[in-house]
Parts: sequence; C-alpha cells; structure tokens
Amino acid sequence: MKILIVNDDGYTSIGIRNLAKELSKRHEVTVIAPLKCNSGMAHAMTFGKPIYLKKISNPNENYDCYSVSGTPADCVKLGTELMVQNPPDLIISGINNEPNIGTTIVYSGTANAAMEATILGYKAIAVSGNPTCDEDFDYIINYFIEHLDYYLSLCSVEYALNVNINNEKIGNIAHKLTPIGVRIFSDIYLVGEGDENGIPHKLVGNPLPIANVEDCDVTWYQKGYATITPLTSDNTMFTALKILKRKVNE
Repeated sequence: MKILIVNDDGYTSIGIRNLAKELSKRHEVTVIAPLKCNSGMAHAMTFGKPIYLKKISNPNENYDCYSVSGTPADCVKLGTELMVQNPPDLIISGINNEPNIGTTIVYSGTANAAMEATILGYKAIAVSGNPTCDEDFDYIINYFIEHLDYYLSLCSVEYALNVNINNEKIGNIAHKLTPIGVRIFSDIYLVGEGDENGIPHKLVGNPLPIANVEDCDVTWYQKGYATITPLTSDNTMFTALKILKRKVNE
C-alpha cells in the first residue's frame, strides 16, 4: 500500500519518524511534513506566496522524506500533487503528541490535514495520542499498526477518521466510535517585556473540567478507550438550519 504521512509537529518529530519507520517495513511510505512545528494551524493554507519543498537526506531509512515551509494542509495538497502519477492509497496525519479530542479538533493541524485529504478525494486517518515519554510513542504506534486493517475497514473518501490512542500506562480497553465532545482550555497569556516589535503575549493553558455527555470522545478517552470519530469539512448545523428555514417561511 502506498502511504503519504503528514503531521503538524514537523518532519523531525519522533511521532512521524517512528511511524514512517514502522510502516515502511510493509508499505511504500512517503513523508511530506512541515519544516517546523505548526500546531494549532487548523486548516490554514498558503496562497499567493511560495512554499519551499526540500528533500531530506534519509540514508538509514526505507522511506522518502520532504520538508515543506508551509502548513499541514499545504503538505497534503502539495504532496498529492507531487504524487499524482503514483497517488497514495492512504494519507495518515500524525502521530500527534497531544490528543485531538473534543473542541481541540477545531484548532488541530493534524485533524484538519486529514480533512484536506478527503476534500481532495483520498482516504485519510488522523492519529493522536498522549505520550509522556519516547517509549509511549512506540506503544501508540504499535497499537495503531496492529489495528490498521480495522481502521481501513472504516475509511471512506467521504470523511476522515480521527483516531486517539491512550499511552501504555493508561491502556486502551477497546475502540469506541463516538461523536466529539467539548474540550475547553484555560486561556492564559504570559506577557513579556516589550521591544521594537511590540509587547509579546504567549498563550498557554490546560484543559478545564467540563461536564460532557457520556457518549463523546472526551469521556471515552478519559475512561481508557481509543476513540474513532468520522470528520468532514461540512460545518453546517442542520438542526439550526431546519429551524431557521421554518422561521423565515412563517
């Protein structure tokens, strides 16, 4: 199987390097990932100005690797264009070093790169975890590869699969197909000393305790399940649309 791997943490991140190394043992793998970390870039695209593609020397690995001076979605769009004569059977985005559950998905470069793949007509999986050390990546990657056939059986060009896998200490009881929940962070801006550029503000924060419904990715993930959610780029709220149509026709 031909696999294109992208991410938002950059081509040097341990998640993408180890995932590519393991998958390349049985599949034809190409990595096209950002030059630097692009976490929180969501579905941002680069228009009207150049992005730079660079082949990375990778003599000890069995896969090709390229860096892109753009966003995760740029990597998907440019990558599929470069591979148009030999297109990938699957696009994988990750492995992200933070879980992409609940509202986090809105901001996630990992999840949105997978959605860009479906816009372009490819099957795609976004995969994230909660590693606390390098060994956790090995466990998450092995779990993902062990269940890859299962994920493939759920894949469609109509949506991207958003998969979240717990680390070994927490474990994964089973998989749960589930909608997204709510995950809000405490927004804290750390203010630094001003200079000629202005006053620097650095956004940090931790997840806030939110009362979620039982059947959502946030709840199941916290209970020790690997979660799977189909995602699309259609943000229409159909219940509200139905109400609004009824209202204007009154």
